[in-house]
Amino acid sequence: MKQKVHPVLGIGFGPANLSLAVILEEVGRLSDAHFIERSPGFQWQDEQLLSGADIQNNPFRDLAMQRNQDSPHTFIKYLASRGALTDYLHLNAKFPLRREYGAYLAWVAGAFADQVDYGRSAVQLTLQDDQDGNEVFCVKTQDDQHYLGQTLILGTGRSPRIPHPFPASLGDTVFHSTRYLSSINAFNDQDIRVAVIGASQSAIEIVLNLLERPNVRQVTSIHRSIGFRLKDTSPYSRQVFLPEFVDYFHPLPAAVKRRLRTDLRSINYAACDQDVIDRLVTVQREYDLIGSNRLRLRPFTEVTEIDAPSGGGPHRLTMREINHHTHDSLDADVVILATGFKDFGISADDERYHPLLEGVAHRLPLDEEGIPEVGRDYAIELKAPETASRPLRIYLNGLCEASHGMGDAGALAMLSARASDIADSLLTPPAPTLPHPAHEALR
Repeated sequence: MKQKVHPVLGIGFGPANLSLAVILEEVGRLSDAHFIERSPGFQWQDEQLLSGADIQNNPFRDLAMQRNQDSPHTFIKYLASRGALTDYLHLNAKFPLRREYGAYLAWVAGAFADQVDYGRSAVQLTLQDDQDGNEVFCVKTQDDQHYLGQTLILGTGRSPRIPHPFPASLGDTVFHSTRYLSSINAFNDQDIRVAVIGASQSAIEIVLNLLERPNVRQVTSIHRSIGFRLKDTSPYSRQVFLPEFVDYFHPLPAAVKRRLRTDLRSINYAACDQDVIDRLVTVQREYDLIGSNRLRLRPFTEVTEIDAPSGGGPHRLTMREINHHTHDSLDADVVILATGFKDFGISADDERYHPLLEGVAHRLPLDEEGIPEVGRDYAIELKAPETASRPLRIYLNGLCEASHGMGDAGALAMLSARASDIADSLLTPPAPTLPHPAHEALR
């Protein structure tokens, strides 16, 4: 039997590829697309749906509103469908709760269930010829299923950043924030001490959540900076989340992009919203007044070594004060890494490309630093042999902060605009394939 070749094959069905599905439906091309998703059903940040956490984004910059105010898939339509629009407006909240926005996204995803195979985790990407002799993408899943696609959309989200010295210690007691709730709930019947690494919004939310848990005896917050700093929320700074900034940023040289991202870091990284900072400093003051050391803050500090527990005991963390160069240690039963995600780059904490692209690495066009070249339309056009009839393209949907700017760092605000760019490119007939001059091995 001839295996089906999908014109558009998507890996991952979180908000990024969900937004793409919405626009493909609008233009009548949804039937061209099929998606595979490792989760058993739609989920968005299920591990971080903490009490009181909001989305830090105007809810009307949703999956469709900026592009199509009449779309049936807007946040307003979701609220109206539940009879909740008046109640929501009555709250007068700046941002909706993360739990409510997650329910909105799941509501939209329900309309596209026929385009998604859930419970299918992609483990390998290769190239092969279909039965007509055309080169296509082949995605192998963990349960040994194979999907073929003419064009690939990679919407998996970025890889978690696991800094030194933690990679060898990952497990039940040392884990990234993307595993927070399921991992910490496993300790509900144990008296534990927890260390949280990082000074991000996720880190402070996790610290606050831990302090609400009666079984957590002590929380130590460790970060290299002075502490939890206020996020830069100026409308001028937040222009990084506008499509116009992508146009400005994308053509810059790699070194200039790195400098600019460092300059703008406080807009989205190692910084927090005012409300959670106020909550934590209030809790800290309460503990100070009663003489409790349940919450300990360790600024200007980095962990240089972590010892594995022996006989079920705690981890011993060796720490270094980065300015005075003093050392001390800390025992923690659980260590949580709120340390963000990897970008495409050459630094020790980056990766040159997403691990799933390893199977096509020999065909990736690379820049002078060995990083894949990504077009303004979020596409990587693979280097082609002379016999190719058309170019093969991989679109990176939500993975391009290094090349496209901070708006691609998982920001909900850019979902609709990015999906529009990708859809426009998908619907534009590709130019005839020319052999890539740098790929002599294919000649």
